[in-house]
Amino acid sequence: MKQRFTEVSIQGEQFLINGAPTYGGRVWNGHKIEGLLMNSRMVQGIFDDLNPETAGMWAYPDTGRWDADRNTAEFIAAMPEWRAHGLLAFTINLQGGSPQGYSKDQPWHNSAITADGDLRPDYMARLARILDRADELGMVVILGIFYFGQDNRLADEAAILRAVDNTVDWVFDQG
Repeated sequence: MKQRFTEVSIQGEQFLINGAPTYGGRVWNGHKIEGLLMNSRMVQGIFDDLNPETAGMWAYPDTGRWDADRNTAEFIAAMPEWRAHGLLAFTINLQGGSPQGYSKDQPWHNSAITADGDLRPDYMARLARILDRADELGMVVILGIFYFGQDNRLADEAAILRAVDNTVDWVFDQG
């Protein structure tokens, strides 16, 4: 298990990172923000599209093809800037979110979870890189597992339970 350097906790009604209240002593428009956990929904950091019919929709203009590892590398490269501007936490999701906004139909296949509830190693390797960088920067990661429109890709309730167990085990193994 890796040694981690960032620890989030709650004391009373305040969030603390490494034992110190977030945004210590800060106010915004007369409102105390100390102890709040400002966060942004950045659920596409490990995005990939496993559907060959839709994967081309996300092609980079300079290469003409989609590259999930490049997406993650660019996400990681941006993290220090987010942190420098005061973002202490972000949400990422094993099934992403809709890359087109809130879409009724989601023909793309973006899931770190197989139909049987196992975790896809390529997705989890990308997530590990993000978690490692967040830890280095003192940022908190809020990890989601399922997303509507992709959750139906799991075979049954047993697969859903297996996905939760596998995810929790994986997180604990990461430290």
